[in-house]
Amino acid sequence: MDFKMFEARLQQWQHLHFTAIELNQRDGKFEIYATAAEHQTLSQLFICRASDETHAQEQIKQFRSWLHKLNLGRTKRKLQQFNRTATVNFHATKSVALK
Repeated sequence: MDFKMFEARLQQWQHLHFTAIELNQRDGKFEIYATAAEHQTLSQLFICRASDETHAQEQIKQFRSWLHKLNLGRTKRKLQQFNRTATVNFHATKSVALK
């Protein structure tokens, strides 16, 4: 899996804010999930399976790095949106006050 595939998988669920990458072992298989805690509900999105624990840990390290990158971008976009909204509201309030 490359970064674009990882990003696309997470963006299918835009209403969730994924904050962690976790490993679950089931029936001798290693499964990797992205997790999100929203409104007191824990959601898990299946990312992939790994052949063994060593490979799983390598993938988890990469996925955590990518998740951090995605979350930084998300935070920056929200701040930019907030700043644009605040600027528009400031100018609208200012022009009303001048009239």
